[in-house]
Amino acid sequence: MKTRILALAFAATAALTLGACNDNTFLTETPIDFVGPGNFYNNATDALAAVNGAYAGLENTSGSNYYGGLFVMLVEFPTEMQTPYLSATNERSLVDNYTFTPSHNYIYQSWLGAYSIINRANGVIARVPGISMDATLRDRVVGEAKFLRALNYFNLVRLFGGVPLETAETNSLDSLQKPRATTADVYALIVQDLTDAIKVLPKGSTYGSSDIGRASRGAAKSLLAKVYIQRAAVGGGTPADYQSALTQLQDVDATEGYSLVANFSDLFDMKHEVNSEVIFDIQCTRITGAGCHVSNQVAPRNSNYGTSQNGSFTAEQGFYDEFVVADKRRVATWQLSFVNKAGAVILWDPTQTASKPYGADTPYMHKFLDSLSTTDDEANYIILRYGDNLLMESEAINEISGPTAAAYAPINAVRARAGLPALLAGLSKSAFKDSVFHERRLELAMEGPNGYFDSQRNWLWAKTRIQASMALGALNKFKNNKYPKAQTSLIDKFMLMPIPQRAIDINPQLAGKQNPGW
Repeated sequence: MKTRILALAFAATAALTLGACNDNTFLTETPIDFVGPGNFYNNATDALAAVNGAYAGLENTSGSNYYGGLFVMLVEFPTEMQTPYLSATNERSLVDNYTFTPSHNYIYQSWLGAYSIINRANGVIARVPGISMDATLRDRVVGEAKFLRALNYFNLVRLFGGVPLETAETNSLDSLQKPRATTADVYALIVQDLTDAIKVLPKGSTYGSSDIGRASRGAAKSLLAKVYIQRAAVGGGTPADYQSALTQLQDVDATEGYSLVANFSDLFDMKHEVNSEVIFDIQCTRITGAGCHVSNQVAPRNSNYGTSQNGSFTAEQGFYDEFVVADKRRVATWQLSFVNKAGAVILWDPTQTASKPYGADTPYMHKFLDSLSTTDDEANYIILRYGDNLLMESEAINEISGPTAAAYAPINAVRARAGLPALLAGLSKSAFKDSVFHERRLELAMEGPNGYFDSQRNWLWAKTRIQASMALGALNKFKNNKYPKAQTSLIDKFMLMPIPQRAIDINPQLAGKQNPGW
């Protein structure tokens, strides 16, 4: 799909009329490759170009925004897993330390990134059904667009709660002036979109090599399971949602053919990007300007990887210490060595500090680093994979019936692949839940991204860990007291991000509708 998404996404950009909105809307701009004249949607090629334009928004809405970096930072830095290790006033540190405000750029860019893709998907959903083309392909394209719309509304509802619901393509500024919908209404649309998508999307293995990376039936089922679990825990759902999630997960087990890859490191190696475990990922490429831009964010400072070495993601000391040496995920998750600009191999060890050759007090993130790239564009970014499904399965079973043997089996499969023994038997329901969330941290750090959203579902557990990490920083446990971590009290307002202040300023119908506490 790398070549396909490049060629056809660029074709969509060229073929569709450029359109833009002014600041009378809750979006500052309409995606430039989305709003097209009615005569664009003439045939199957146009339909594919349009939906590929929606996929392209995941890669690179604008520079390093959205999944290219800012959304990942917004969701991962608030955990106890990773830190940018910068001054307290740096915009990344504001997220890391919970000292951000509704005016923070990452919050607004994530809002824009999601609505940009929703806008493109809405056009596909509205216009493609009217094209005279193969019916199966037509339905699949619409199903892909509904999957993408659901994914992006899911990001929005998890970040902000109820948000304006736009289900029509944007052709006028007035249509963007919408009030916040309820959280329940947003979730209802997501569930309906994914239910529709499941009916028409094919099994992932049936896609040809030129279509690898498109949303599949298994991806829609897996995302729907994630939606049900999140709604059950913090989205106003009911305990029945856990059973709905489990039904989807078990159906994926039975019908979609996914399995854990034997070697965890292979998940982040470009030679093995197409494998039995990845269910949905963003297709990227080393071609300049077409990658996901995460690699330059994880590349160690002073390394010889790519053209930019931002070293934005480094381990929180306490979290890194939780990776026992026997855990095979340790070397795949953390950059324990790298090649510097002079060609020398720099090794991590506990004596390293920011002022020494390694350049950081704790290890840099290794996931999604493409050490062979000569640009800032790199390998695929994973959003859904089977290891995540297994851990969701353990979570759902525990919520339904407690830590039964059936609940233990999926998490133990994940641990076995990591080279770890089975989870301690005889745990209470609450202790088992905490163990599942801890395993999610070790297994899925920086992926998805999942961090902040997982914290929402087990908030007391998460904030205890986060505040403990903040305390370690204040006590100079990061070795270099140049950037001590803030000691923020994690009150319940932090369970949601604030509605972006600029969105409120632009859209009068959002005035006075900020999330509680903000």
